Amino acid sequence: MPLLRSVIQRFRLLCLCLAFPAAVLHGQSGAGSNLTAQTSTVDQQNNVVVFSGNAQLTDGQTLLQADEIRYAYATGEAVATGHVSFTRGPERILADRLVYRRNERTFSAENVRVGRFPYYVSGVRAEGNQTEVTVYDATLSVREPGPYQPSISADPLIYVRGEEIVAQNARIGVGDVRPVTLPKFTYKLNLPFVSYLSLSAGYRSSLGLFTLAGAHIPIAPETRIGGTLGVYTQRGIMFGPSAHYESNRDGLEVAGDLLSGFINDHGDKLTDVIGRTVPEERGYLQWWHAQDLTPKLRVTAQLNYWKDSEILRDFRPDDFFRVQEPDNYLQAIYSADRWFMTAFTRLRPNDFQRVQERLPEVRFDLPALAVGGGAYLRAQAGVAALREKPPGDIGPEIRSDRVDTYFALTRPIARADWFSFAPIAGVRATHYNRATGGRDHYTRVLGEFGFDAELRFSKTWDYQNEVWGINGIRHLLTPVFGYRYVPGAEKGRAWIPAVDSRTFGTYLPVLGFGDMRNLDDLSPHHILRVGLNNTWQTRDETYGSRDLLTLNLANDFRFDRVAGQRTASDLHTFVAFSPAHWLQFDFYQRLDVADFTLEEFNTGLTLRDGDAWALRLSSHFLRREIEEYVLSYEQRLNESLALLTKLHYDTRRQRFNEQAYGLRQNLGNTWDVQYLVTVYDGPRRESDFGFNVTVEALGF
Repeated sequence: MPLLRSVIQRFRLLCLCLAFPAAVLHGQSGAGSNLTAQTSTVDQQNNVVVFSGNAQLTDGQTLLQADEIRYAYATGEAVATGHVSFTRGPERILADRLVYRRNERTFSAENVRVGRFPYYVSGVRAEGNQTEVTVYDATLSVREPGPYQPSISADPLIYVRGEEIVAQNARIGVGDVRPVTLPKFTYKLNLPFVSYLSLSAGYRSSLGLFTLAGAHIPIAPETRIGGTLGVYTQRGIMFGPSAHYESNRDGLEVAGDLLSGFINDHGDKLTDVIGRTVPEERGYLQWWHAQDLTPKLRVTAQLNYWKDSEILRDFRPDDFFRVQEPDNYLQAIYSADRWFMTAFTRLRPNDFQRVQERLPEVRFDLPALAVGGGAYLRAQAGVAALREKPPGDIGPEIRSDRVDTYFALTRPIARADWFSFAPIAGVRATHYNRATGGRDHYTRVLGEFGFDAELRFSKTWDYQNEVWGINGIRHLLTPVFGYRYVPGAEKGRAWIPAVDSRTFGTYLPVLGFGDMRNLDDLSPHHILRVGLNNTWQTRDETYGSRDLLTLNLANDFRFDRVAGQRTASDLHTFVAFSPAHWLQFDFYQRLDVADFTLEEFNTGLTLRDGDAWALRLSSHFLRREIEEYVLSYEQRLNESLALLTKLHYDTRRQRFNEQAYGLRQNLGNTWDVQYLVTVYDGPRRESDFGFNVTVEALGF
């Protein structure tokens, strides 16, 4: 009887194999299962069916391919050898040998390579199920393995499908160099592997040879922490933690950035912006934070602590040139349906600055409220404790406790879409609790009268130009008029602590009385502003329209003036010309209309040919102060190399303030490497020569 049962079983296997190989899987997996090959035989000794030549087993979403698959009908076990490929959804495993257990949906493999873009893992052996894979003696690479790719070695490395990678006894680095050792490293797959990684090295005569490295490691969605380390042969070692965080829960956002650096500077530190000796212990801390406490209450904060005025200029010049006057504040804004409430505090942690401190300022704003008859009310009120100290605390400080209110009524009048006129009448009352000039208190009440008006005209032409991508032209012509009169605006200046005073500016001043910030330093304000706005448009290829040319002109007529002022202000002209995506030209001009003297002229011209090359030429002219030209050019040589050039010429001094020549290189679509030689001229704190190599992650 045993012999008879054996013969029957082998005969059944042979018939199934020869007649219909897929029947071997019948009853074990249901629909979606199949096993095919060029040839199939029966191994009677081991009671298996052998499929050879492009053998392929399909089991639902699982696909197993190999040179040979030996399938055991009794156990549901498939042993694949030779060019093994095991695919489940987006994940694929390559191996020399793999055992797949269909009943348990588990597998084990030898000499494996696992891939799911952009991550690749190799290891001596692996085992896993439908949700988790464990690889032993594993190496993980970002994008394809190579000498420039970030990598992790671990034993073991656990991959939780679609969620995370857990590396035990991890070593982290680039290529085969992995200097960072961690007992355990967990990485969420929805985050970049290294969200920010940078390396800068070079030489500057003021710093010597230097290396600056920065890295952030993701610890949560949109949250990463790390630090920066700088080594300067003539200065010392600078180190500081850094971080970036973002989250959004139930529509409430939290975001922030942290950057810092501290150094014991033993080099030539020179003096700070007010002539003091720069200390040996130097550092900076920059933090920005924004958070929604409720759907209507948002808090923002910014901290810029510099131990001396030159710390960023010496060690992080790119950051310094963007922000040369650091700000420090804490603000909370409550946004109701029709009004806003703001609590604002501005501090002065850096004693080399002159800052108008708010300690604090609480303000209420009602932008516009319909009060009937087509009229609208605007209201604002604020209470502020103000303080201003001179740089270095050399000299007396100014303190002021101020209560300020403003109310204005306007009644817009419109005729179709071509005319609008809005008369305005307002009053602003300001009380000072710490008056000057022998007074303890002073209250100033000022009225405001004026209007805003516009005329709107348009005309179209059916003009076509394929070269410039023009499909019809529309001209929008808008004459604008603004008038404001504040009788006696300058009164009471002898008793007002001038904390919020006028600042230098070359543009037209703020016209509306309620928008003025120089509340403690008002000048006569009786102005008619006349402007002419022109825009030429064409139909956009995708949606709506795009601007081809903008030409705006504006001029003020001052009926009340301070000493030295003329009735007519300078004529301000702005032009923006962008007829195609590869060409953009703009300029701003300020012209004295009394004698046609050019007071200010700033231009910018940009030409580009896709990503092949780009040219930017700009100029800055301010009469008796500035006349300079800046040229920036980038030329792509091939897929990985591009030339860089920047020239900054000062016509008044007849010198190149800055010359920069460099090369940008793309390494493995992973790193952006920039080699830059910089030459400076003229008296300045920066070195007259510098060479810099910067490495940044492209993002992965």
